[in-house]
Amino acid sequence: MADANTSALDLPFDAAIRFFRDKASLTTRSWTDVYAAAHSRAFVVAGAATDALVADFRQEIAKALEKGTTLAEFRGAFDDIVKRNGWDHTGSRNWRSRIIFDTNLRTAYAAGRYAQLTEPDTLEAFPYWQYNHSGALHPRKEHLSWDGKVLRADDPFWATNYPPNGWHCGCFPTAVSDRDLKRQGKRGPDPSPDLLFRAEEVGGKRVMVPFGVDPGFEYNPGQAWLSRTLPGSETVAAAPGMIERFAKMAVGGQWPGNSWVPAALTPRRLAGPLGVDVASEVRLSADTIRSHVKHRHATPEFYGTAPEHLVEKGELIERDDGRLLLHATIDGEPYAAALKVVRRQNGDEVYLLSLRRTNARQIARLRDEGKVLTGK
Repeated sequence: MADANTSALDLPFDAAIRFFRDKASLTTRSWTDVYAAAHSRAFVVAGAATDALVADFRQEIAKALEKGTTLAEFRGAFDDIVKRNGWDHTGSRNWRSRIIFDTNLRTAYAAGRYAQLTEPDTLEAFPYWQYNHSGALHPRKEHLSWDGKVLRADDPFWATNYPPNGWHCGCFPTAVSDRDLKRQGKRGPDPSPDLLFRAEEVGGKRVMVPFGVDPGFEYNPGQAWLSRTLPGSETVAAAPGMIERFAKMAVGGQWPGNSWVPAALTPRRLAGPLGVDVASEVRLSADTIRSHVKHRHATPEFYGTAPEHLVEKGELIERDDGRLLLHATIDGEPYAAALKVVRRQNGDEVYLLSLRRTNARQIARLRDEGKVLTGK
């Protein structure tokens, strides 16, 4: 394990590089298009609305992670990229370039550090993490109040307050052993801070953010990256690049069978018959994708767009055995999929169990034998 005290942005760091390479590149028009934990699976530059522009910035951030490019060097590349792509960005050149450079590198290093700190051998030796303030001349009072606190690695605090906790936040965690704890004169970890949350309106959606944390930073980059799921929300559920990346990795065996990606969101016309909330995630699992590899149509690109089309336009039929089937025409061909609703105490889950080509005769038979729950 690399030294947990190594501060960010000065050395190549394999885990941080892997975190960055795992991302899918997406275009956006607003910084709220991809929000919070979604950044652990998507590389975006707010307002960069063309693939070429996003690709140019991605190349420069990758270079910074792999070769140690400085902010001054990045700004030179920033000028070239803006000129070459004719990008009319918001904010001054120095401010915007620093936001892109600083935020991407700090979150990558944070995710890489989390990956190191949560390795089983490391957790056994260092079961606690200490919050360290950056030493900024004008500190956020909440960040300063957390400075020096030693909490268990599984303390809920780290789910929403694992640094960075805002724009240009330089705070970081360090690993602490039982011996380290005694050296500090502590008999055990500190009490978990009592976090107060505030409501924020972000992109037309209400989110809860802890005081002291900037909106969009209320997540743990490494935890989101290493979890078995991709972050799902209205901002990313229908992003083809995200789903395509997941499908490619699923086929390659890089996702366990029970992992999933949010592939669409239920519209009102479908949510009612299914008995779920509007904009509930319709999830596509790695097992489902792998089970259809033999079909010619089942490409990552197909999965990037077909589920959303099916959910938005499809007709829902309940068979006499209770199974739910959804069908629609995609690119002139009829397709059908089975849906499964799992009732949970903390929210229902909808899964797309299959997506296969069918024909008019089979659809007619399904209508005759079942019950049409919603129109086209």
